[in-house]
Amino acid sequence: MEGKSDSAVHGDSKKGAKQWQEDSFGYVVSKNRRVFILSVFDGHGGYNGLVASNTARDTLRDYFMNKLEEIERWGVDTWQKQLQGLFALIHNKIREEFLSQMDKTPGPGGRVKDANGIVRNSCGDPIHGGTTASVIVACKEEDGTYTVIGANTGDSTAVLVSEDGSFDFLSMDHGPDNDLEFKRIQALDEKEFPRKLIFVYDKAKCYKKYECPRVFLPDGTKDPKYVQNPWGHGLHPTNVRYEPAVYAVTPQSVSRDATCIAMTRALGDFYACQFGLSAIPSFVVKRTQKNIRYMVAVASDGIWDCWKYEDFGKYICALWKEKGMSVKQTCETALTESVSRAITNFGSSHYDDACLVLCSI
Repeated sequence: MEGKSDSAVHGDSKKGAKQWQEDSFGYVVSKNRRVFILSVFDGHGGYNGLVASNTARDTLRDYFMNKLEEIERWGVDTWQKQLQGLFALIHNKIREEFLSQMDKTPGPGGRVKDANGIVRNSCGDPIHGGTTASVIVACKEEDGTYTVIGANTGDSTAVLVSEDGSFDFLSMDHGPDNDLEFKRIQALDEKEFPRKLIFVYDKAKCYKKYECPRVFLPDGTKDPKYVQNPWGHGLHPTNVRYEPAVYAVTPQSVSRDATCIAMTRALGDFYACQFGLSAIPSFVVKRTQKNIRYMVAVASDGIWDCWKYEDFGKYICALWKEKGMSVKQTCETALTESVSRAITNFGSSHYDDACLVLCSI
């Protein structure tokens, strides 16, 4: 339902300075308006990122469009099972779509899938590209409250904003500075994953990413040198929250399938899965309180890089509650403000695509 409006939910996006608009979004409303499904997909990899995010959006829409009454009877366990299956389905659909792009690949033979499921061109090089995925489901209960379920891979954050401006996260940040993701990668079987992703800071004038400083010490704690004085040691912030830029990269021994990615879970990016990248979503479940209104917000990092989360929550409430704007007006105003901030902070030649979906519950 991308591009269509509803009194309770609205989404919009704006292309950044890159060649392609790699962000996609969508939402689904159940038959009796008891379930709202919001989704954001932030692609990466140029045109392949556009293909991945659009495929994810379309697959989600098709998956639910013949279940608009059935989903109103699903409980949390069923939702988690269905969403995990949906993420796997999207992952495979992206592979199929990458393979179907053969006519755009120079050279004889086009693209192929190898024994490990990696999509490669006729020269054997991997096809780069994939997308984040954040899917939020708000289910109305008999007492008027909502059970809100978040499923995500990557860093397209979702929050539940209360009418007083406070917020709770509805997603997990799968960035290379997440200690749980570091432990997950380290715990992978050595036989199946002989070479694993390394979590590094992006350091100035360090052009071989595997030589950049490690985020974590071997015991799983962050290196205090970079935590205490990041800018004095050549690091640089990636957003207005002054979080240091980090990457998940492959060791020096990897050449053809070398990976440098800003997340540890994603859909697509098949060549990186052999090193520990995962397409399995994390889940967050929240229950709203009676007689309190909330706004669910799901967005790409083109939005979040421009805000402190607490400031975003207060800003949304100022538009929605204090100024009395509709969900559509709130969404469009917040998107425009975010893009303006992005251009100011990152420059008109470097600001990212931005995508935002809001739902009032």
